[in-house]
Amino acid sequence: MSRFTRELQSVRVQRQFAGGWLGVLAWMSGVLTLFGQLQTNTAPLALWDISTRVSTGGGYRGNVLLSSFQPVGSSFFEAAGDVSVIRLSESGSSLTLFVLGELRHYFDTEEVKNEGILYAVARAEKPAGEENLMGGEFQYLYQNQILDVSETEQVFRRVGVVGQGLSLKPYWEHDLSKAWCLKVVGIATRQIYQAELDDYWEGLVRLDLAYTYGQRSSVTVSYELRHRFYDTREQYDLEGTPVSGTDLVYRYHEIGGEWRHYWDSDRRWRTTFRAGFLRSEDNGQGYFNYDRAQVSAQMRWQQGGWEAALKGLCGWYWYPNQAVLGDERNRSSYALELRVERAIDEHWLLYAAAGREWNISNNPLEEYDDWVASAGLGLEL
Repeated sequence: MSRFTRELQSVRVQRQFAGGWLGVLAWMSGVLTLFGQLQTNTAPLALWDISTRVSTGGGYRGNVLLSSFQPVGSSFFEAAGDVSVIRLSESGSSLTLFVLGELRHYFDTEEVKNEGILYAVARAEKPAGEENLMGGEFQYLYQNQILDVSETEQVFRRVGVVGQGLSLKPYWEHDLSKAWCLKVVGIATRQIYQAELDDYWEGLVRLDLAYTYGQRSSVTVSYELRHRFYDTREQYDLEGTPVSGTDLVYRYHEIGGEWRHYWDSDRRWRTTFRAGFLRSEDNGQGYFNYDRAQVSAQMRWQQGGWEAALKGLCGWYWYPNQAVLGDERNRSSYALELRVERAIDEHWLLYAAAGREWNISNNPLEEYDDWVASAGLGLEL
């Protein structure tokens, strides 16, 4: 795994990162080869599972453009669908294909008529002995959305993001004991945008240490090192002025933890708590440096055809080298989301959802709040 743990250098991005891509491709090739090498006198029994879900509905959003001043609301129509294909073998190997699409059409705004995403992932896993699991993922994401990009950009307004990303994600799991597991993950990403934002390459390595107990409950701690290499963005000096002839690189260090707990033997109640601290550093004088602390919680309940999920997220940001009216720039964000589903019969369901989001900052251009409510009908096959 040494190819994933070496720090990527911060000069002349494409040449060095291309080597990382070749390493990931070689790793993936090894995973696929391992699948093909296992042969027995009788073919292992395989189980296929295919499921599909579609839904449609409508609602209202209070601030479609995430504007700091004079928010514009709109009613909307929404549709979503996903399909998953899972192949499980008695040898312990598995193959998963998953595709998700979401579309929202607004009726009362001229600036934005449609938002949507298309996400696809293919995952393969294979046991390597009694204590090891090797796997790999390929991910694709297309998005057309209004997003807040002020975390990493020098843009204090929300922008229309149209782009697509490709990721390769090889990983290895090792069972230290029946309860403890170590996981090493490497991710290589290419992100391409159609307009305002700059394209970039990104490389990541993450170490997870997990403890499993009870009814599949678990506690996980992790460390992540990530580098992002922009195609054309330049470094900035401490006065906020671009430095010509330079290449901008971000380096992220992040530590985190997750506690996932089932509160009853039937696993009707589940809570998930996450917390993490991230430090981002640029390769220049540090104008884009920032720290972020983030916590989130989720509670899920299902019983008798009912299912409900409540989520909450809080994040705090500090920018030591950026000033707002003489004070250090800082911001915080908060979000709440509630979704309730009721099964009508074996295939049909009703859903209702509501959410609220706040962004607070000492820079008025960063502040906004938004809310959304929707309801509709779904079909599962």
